[in-house]
Amino acid sequence: MKSFVYGLAIFVSCAVAAAAPPLENEIELRTSINLAADRGIDASSMFNPRLFDGDIYANQINIPAFGRYPSKSAVPEQLVFSTSEHRMVAPFRGNNRTVYMLGSSGAPTTVFSRYDFTGENRVDANVPGGDQTSEGFDWVDENTIIYTTYNPSANRKRLSLARVVAEPFSVAADTRWNANGFITTSVSARIRNVRVGDVYSGYAYYGDNGQDINPQFFAIDLATGIETPLGNGGALTRGGVYGIWTVVERGGYLYVQTTDDGIQIYNMTSATTLGPLYATYSKARLDELTGVSSQYLGFDASPDGNQMLLGGAQGIVYELTVLPLRLISTFNLASDAGIGGSSIFNPRIYDGDVYVNQINTPGFGRYALGSPTPEIVIPGPPEHRMVAPFRGANKEAYIFGASGAATTTFARYDFTGVNRIEVDVPGEAQTSEGFDWVDDNTIIYTIYSPSANRKRLALAHVTAEPFSVLPDTRWNADGYVTTSVSTRIRNVRVGDVYSGFAYYGDNGQNSSPIFYAINLATGAETLLGNAGPLTGAGSFGLWTVVERGGRLYVQTTDNGIHVYRMNSATSLGELETTYTKQDLDEPTGYTGQYWGFDVTKDGKTFVLGGAPGLAWELAVTAEDELRLEISRSGNQLVLAWPGSIAGAVIQGAATVEPLSFEELIPRPAVTLNEGRHTASLPLGSGNMFFRLRK
Repeated sequence: MKSFVYGLAIFVSCAVAAAAPPLENEIELRTSINLAADRGIDASSMFNPRLFDGDIYANQINIPAFGRYPSKSAVPEQLVFSTSEHRMVAPFRGNNRTVYMLGSSGAPTTVFSRYDFTGENRVDANVPGGDQTSEGFDWVDENTIIYTTYNPSANRKRLSLARVVAEPFSVAADTRWNANGFITTSVSARIRNVRVGDVYSGYAYYGDNGQDINPQFFAIDLATGIETPLGNGGALTRGGVYGIWTVVERGGYLYVQTTDDGIQIYNMTSATTLGPLYATYSKARLDELTGVSSQYLGFDASPDGNQMLLGGAQGIVYELTVLPLRLISTFNLASDAGIGGSSIFNPRIYDGDVYVNQINTPGFGRYALGSPTPEIVIPGPPEHRMVAPFRGANKEAYIFGASGAATTTFARYDFTGVNRIEVDVPGEAQTSEGFDWVDDNTIIYTIYSPSANRKRLALAHVTAEPFSVLPDTRWNADGYVTTSVSTRIRNVRVGDVYSGFAYYGDNGQNSSPIFYAINLATGAETLLGNAGPLTGAGSFGLWTVVERGGRLYVQTTDNGIHVYRMNSATSLGELETTYTKQDLDEPTGYTGQYWGFDVTKDGKTFVLGGAPGLAWELAVTAEDELRLEISRSGNQLVLAWPGSIAGAVIQGAATVEPLSFEELIPRPAVTLNEGRHTASLPLGSGNMFFRLRK
């Protein structure tokens, strides 16, 4: 079982241990970046790909070129055909991170190169020391790099520091270690690249490349140049130019990557002490994911280990990841109802159930979350564009159905799906499409026909027995407002944290469609943001806008889902997460349009509707689960964590060193209340760190 670690100290001091890296069976291929094909050149070896600022820097030698690609994308932002080879390319740091890129030397050149961020205007500066080529490098700080030497071969055991000035471009020896600006390390052959630590950012890490008998890997203190051996790579398959290639620390874990023997991941107990082996990514598993069997000439990983890069020998860089979404259930309404498959519209989550609704060939069903087996299925006309249970005392008594494209009624069903009763949609010959419950007796809904009314949002008072739907006139005598959308609204959703507001967007156009909030008390509309340029045709575009847990989910048919933190009911905060169309298609196995979306209040479960006849329940890989909260109540320390994490044991230690944590004796009592585990401990003197171990 994967081990999750959480850490906190009492009083003000706080230390949070990063989530453990994924295990071998949890990684998947995200993207194959084909630099050679994109640049229109012959393929050759991809050296030392790097991750910086959400971008991938892919670099080819022999037939030189490099490019910058957004993570998760095979479409380049920038392609550069270089007249001379670089062994690594990375952006500058600090204020120049989006201004310039730095390229190390190639096999025959003796310069560092500065490029504009667009890949233009190359400027060269000599590698310090004269007639030397650099190979791998990393940023120590915004103005300092540590780098390896490739030529002359007698200097391949060196690590050097250099001071880099962006304007005017210069690279000069940094003499903090000694007057020469370099040390000769203990490797037996050479160092392919060197990487500055993440948690242990005062150190850099590297290994002995080019021999296959227990090659060692090391840490170097960046302040002093003192080297510490950490371990060895064991018996490897290939020596020569192969063997240990990359050694990189991320999140307190050390990744030791080899060309032919996979990747070993160690849990570190300090910057210079190797802990136990945590995981191994075998060469066979990497080959299975990438579809190749040649050497991997470079590696990088994100701080959480959920994103990794491998450089190959075919002009391709492979991005590996832990999929952000995993499939829990596929709801096959068409098959369950014995009808032909068609478009699934606006699936909804209520009371632990999923309401799945099909149009064109009408039918709907209710499924328990986590189960593909229906509780009820109702085949046959008429069409509804959305169905949901009543609220309040009637939530297990009746189901409410919106209109279809051609019908002008709302419908009430018994909770078993029988005994349908219809009443007219308020207004003259109007059909409703999406709706949501404002309270136990009130809905807000959209208009589908006549098309002239598709910009409207209306309120109605719903009585269950006898069934009636009448205008709610709190906004005005008409019971509706005409919104600012340019085309139409597919559905409207009442907020969760901000339950006094509802949210919707402009559907049916691709040019940065806007989304809005509406005050349910007054009908006043507030513009929140736009979805950017979209793709898609037909029934497409911005479909669902829904607030859950203080986050706004903006779902489109063809361009994935954006998740924003909200500053208030009417103020959009920062973009927190993006689920691309590929993120959705990978677990569903579907590549068409998604006509509807819902999400649980905790943000952990998504439901998507598509065609033909299918809806999908997806679980979110949620980083915010990995959080142990701490508070004080009188003379007690109160620890709290999500109820979804079952069976966790509290451990404590006086330091944050992983091996010093031990289970608390006596074990504190843990209670579960309102979705939160809590445990109380008596306050003591001094600092104490806590974590959960599962």
